[in-house]
Amino acid sequence: IQPAATCPRHRSTFAAFWVGLGGYSLHAKALEQVGSEADCSRSGQLFYYAWYELVPAVPVTIHAVKIKPGDSVTATVHASSDRVTVTFTDNATGSTYRHTVTMHRPIPDTSAADWITEAPSNCDAAGHCKPLLLSNFGQVGFTAASATSIGSGGRHTGAIDDPLWNYGEIVLSSNGSLRYSPREKSYAVPSLLNIDGSAFSVRYGPGAGSTGPTGPTGPTGATA
Repeated sequence: IQPAATCPRHRSTFAAFWVGLGGYSLHAKALEQVGSEADCSRSGQLFYYAWYELVPAVPVTIHAVKIKPGDSVTATVHASSDRVTVTFTDNATGSTYRHTVTMHRPIPDTSAADWITEAPSNCDAAGHCKPLLLSNFGQVGFTAASATSIGSGGRHTGAIDDPLWNYGEIVLSSNGSLRYSPREKSYAVPSLLNIDGSAFSVRYGPGAGSTGPTGPTGPTGATA
């Protein structure tokens, strides 16, 4: 469900909610993602929109789908060889966007599957990135989360905590470091997975809730 943001006075804030493939390794060259945003301008104006990004290319706004708070949305990313297809649907209106792109250098990264709530980063030409201030989005839930892999053993689909995956959570730092601290200016924390491993929620702010187990690779439930 697309959450509503609360804007602070005289500050620009940003919150992105997305699903994707790749990007888990610190040395990853690619990341394929699609999702929505809840951004506040310095004047207090709210912006809700959908987008996709095939890193290292820049983000692309999805103008064909208009979203508003309270809308149920569905997002998927599919990668095969050098082709990536992103799909974003607003279930409240029935509007759907589907787009396929061929990635050459780098090729798509399919080493991990991700469900993310985060503050986007502002990056310069040299690739140095600084996280932006996170919008107060209240709470957002991810449901019906699954990943599918095709390998020598055939096709397999599983939830976030499927036994075939190495899974876990990530809590990202808002100050650009690799170490998260509860004393940070803004942050959000994930809940535990639900009983079938296909859903969790993320809450903004201090005391946001308990966290689950962590793991090194594979489909990952993650937060800002």
